[in-house]
Formats: sequence, C-alpha cells, structure tokens
Amino acid sequence: MSTRMTRAAARVLVLATTALATLAVQAQPRELRIGVASHVRTLDVNEATGNNEAQFLHNLFDTLIERDNYASPLKFVPGLATGWKMVAPTTMELKLRDGVVMHDGTTMDAEDVKYSLERVFQPKDPRFRASNGRFFYNFKSVDVVDRLTVRIHTVRPDPLMETLLSARNAGITSKEYVEKVGLDAAGLKPVGTGPYMVDSLRPNEQAVLVRHDRFWGERAPFDKLTYVRIPEVAARITALVNKEVDFITNVPPDQEAAVTRVKGHRIVGAALPLFHIWVINMSHPQMANPDLRRALNLAIDRELLVKALWSGRGKAPKAHQFAEYGEPLYMPDLNFYRHDPEAAKALLKKAGYQGEPIEITFFPEYYLYGDLGAQAVADMWKKVGINVRLKQSEAFFGSGDHTNVHMRPWSNPMYYPDPMGAFDTHWSAGSWVAKRGLWKPTHPDWNATYEKARFATDSRERVAAYRKLQELADAESGWIVLYQPYESYAMRDDIEWRIPTAQRPYELTFRAGQVSVKGR
Repeated sequence: MSTRMTRAAARVLVLATTALATLAVQAQPRELRIGVASHVRTLDVNEATGNNEAQFLHNLFDTLIERDNYASPLKFVPGLATGWKMVAPTTMELKLRDGVVMHDGTTMDAEDVKYSLERVFQPKDPRFRASNGRFFYNFKSVDVVDRLTVRIHTVRPDPLMETLLSARNAGITSKEYVEKVGLDAAGLKPVGTGPYMVDSLRPNEQAVLVRHDRFWGERAPFDKLTYVRIPEVAARITALVNKEVDFITNVPPDQEAAVTRVKGHRIVGAALPLFHIWVINMSHPQMANPDLRRALNLAIDRELLVKALWSGRGKAPKAHQFAEYGEPLYMPDLNFYRHDPEAAKALLKKAGYQGEPIEITFFPEYYLYGDLGAQAVADMWKKVGINVRLKQSEAFFGSGDHTNVHMRPWSNPMYYPDPMGAFDTHWSAGSWVAKRGLWKPTHPDWNATYEKARFATDSRERVAAYRKLQELADAESGWIVLYQPYESYAMRDDIEWRIPTAQRPYELTFRAGQVSVKGR
C-alpha cells in the first residue's frame, strides 16, 4: 500500500514537474532575430516600395485581397475583405471583415480603406507617387457604401485588378492615427492590422516588431521580431554562427559553406525572379544614342557574370522575362541579350563614339555583389574600346536628381507572375524612371503596343503584344539586364521557412503557417 502510494505520488510529481516546465517554456518570450543587409527609413505601407522595405511590410499590414504564398497559378484568398465582385466593368465591390482591431486598438472600417488607398490612387503627397506609378495609376477612387462595404473604381477595365489590390502597397493603415500624429511619425511607428506591430524603429539600424495579440487571424508564432542591419556578408554570417541572430538574408553561393560547416544551421536559397539591372539615362546627351546603348549590352558576357559571381547558380537571361510567367506568356525562344563583342565594336563605330568616359555608379552595400559586378562589366567594356569610370556611391539614391548620371543600378523584381509584374511595375509611363526622363522610349509603336500588353483581355492578343514589346524594348536598349541573382537565407536548423513564390522577392513572411520552430 505504502509502495503503491509512493509510486503514485512520484508519477504525480513527474507530471506536475513536466507541466510546470511546459508552462515555463511557454512563458518565455520567443524572439526571432534577423540580420538584414539593408534597412529602412520608413514603414509606411503605401509609400515603401523597395526591396529593403519588403522584408518588413508583410508582417505588419494586411491587404483587402491576399494571395496564397505558394500557389501557381495565383490563388487569391480573403484578407481584410471577405468577398468581392465586379458590379460594373470598372467597379469592384468588396465586403470588409467585421471586428478587425488595428494596432492602436481602434476598429478598421471603410473610411480607413478609402484613406489608405486613395492616397496612392490619386497621390497628393509626392511620397506616394512611386506606389501609384508602380501599381495604381489605373485606379481612380474608393466609395464608402457603408461601414463595411467599399466600391473601388478604375479608370478603365483592368484585367489585373485583383492582383494589384493584393500588392502589399495596397495595405490598410489607420486614417484616424495618421491624421493625429502626421505622416512622418506614422511612418516610424505605423498602425496597421497585421499579426505584428512596431514597437520601435531606429531608421537604417534596428526595428523591433511585437505580436499583435488582437489580430483578427491566427496568432503570430513569435512574441518579437528584431531586425538589425548588418551590411557586410561576413559580419552577418559571423553574427549567425555566434548566435547573435537566428536568421540572415543575402548570403551568396560562395559563402554558404561558412554557414553549413557550423553545426546547427541550414540554407534556403533560389535564383530569384528578379533582375539586377542598370537604368541608362536616356536624357543624358551622351547616352541618347541607341546604337551606343545596344553596344553596351552586346559587350556583356552574362553567362560569365553568373559563373563568376553566383557560382553558376544564378540565371543569365535572354530577354526581359521570367519562367514563372508560365505558358504562353513566357517565351523561351526570345534571345536579345547576346554576347557579341565584334557587333558591339561595330555599333560603337556607327554611333560615332570617340572614347568619351562612361560612368558606372554602384552602391557597395545595397545590391549584393553590386561592386564586383560593376568591376567585371567595366573590364568587358574596356575590351571593346569603351572608356569606363567607376563611381561608388556610399548612400543609395532614389528618385532624386539624375541629370548628370550616365546609368544607375536598380533591381527589377517580378511583383506577381505575369509579364506586367516585372514590366509595368518599372517601365510604365507612370514609373519614376519615365517621369524623370531616364526611360524615354521613342519608337512610334511603343505606346500602342504597351497598351495592348497591359490591358488586352484576349490572351492571344496580349501574347502577341508582349512579344512585340520585347522586340521594341531591345531596339530602345534603355536598360542593361545583368542577371538573376542566386541568393540564400541562412538560419538555425530548427527554423522551418521557405521562400514565398507568389510574393515579390525579398519578402520575409513570418506569419502563422509561414514559419515555425521545431519542438515548439
């Protein structure tokens, strides 16, 4: 009897100890510390369009229409809208989710939706023009039908309406909060509806996001996300293996071994649907000659760049397109980006080039291997007789004064798996490169062809227009596509995460169902 009671007591003690230990683990804050190559100055969802900002916004803000992160073709799912339908060729009606609590404790309604979207549909403040040119130039207005119903109007029927409303720059913020604190303060500590909210932001240094416990959806898996800027690759890897961070971005192929040889870490990587490019300033007198621009393109050996910089794991494109479009919009037979030094020399002669210096500007920290890529291309250009100067810029410059710039680096992501997801977002007449005069197509068929490629509802007509658009773009040669980079994320090996394929590159998705930790 005594023995049986002792054993029973022991079992109770073990169970109690286990339960207490479990509660103790659950009570401990679960933080994910992320080392990023580039950081942000603002977290205003309707303003921020860069690769650096993409790392944050998915976790903070919701859109009316969301995407399944991994579905191909695109699959739309309810977000802040529970349903939507077209009620006219240019009007979509959306029913809003009831009871959505925002980060400041207020409840989202149709006025927040109208405020958030109309500042990018018809931007009065210049900070919202980039989003307008990239996504929303065909959108006109938002009507409030009632507290939980809105109608969104476009200028003309838009075959990409759902897709564009699922872009993160169509995220919803609090009208009341922004009007109370002002745009600048709201950008430093924004109010959205997402599963995490901003606790603190030190621009270009550190951001701390904490769980939004009143989030309308599934509870976020971490108590806290801490993003710290570590611009150098070696320093990011050191921070990871020393357990100062748990997850790092922008690891090139030749540095993966430095991570994997240390037990307890793993790599997730891919050749991203994104181009590293240089935008040629077509308004600069020296760069206005299309023969010179075509010569610059023909002198580049992209296969060699991919082999040298990305260990052969990136992609050397043949045209401005991505395989992710799928058939029939992906056209593997297109081959414009050839390496032909002799043809480049002939075009230089035709252009009357007399050895005037051509300057390559690069940012050593913003684009991984941007400096090495610039040096490699400079050597290729010198071999065909081009006088090259390299200019390093310590700070990334956006849409400022480019009057004297010959060309500037940029990246051209695929924001959604459609030709316009990489083309319209960067080269439309509303894009900042067009409005600043860097991109100035002159072919008489350009505008009409572009209209068909963007707005045609007949798929055969659209495919034909897009093929012709590719041909015209090659004739203009207003940009230099270098390659699709192969970049990896490194992390503790107990972290389960994969790169979202239906979102734009560089989005870090740390919502429930998108990341997990083994044993938790």
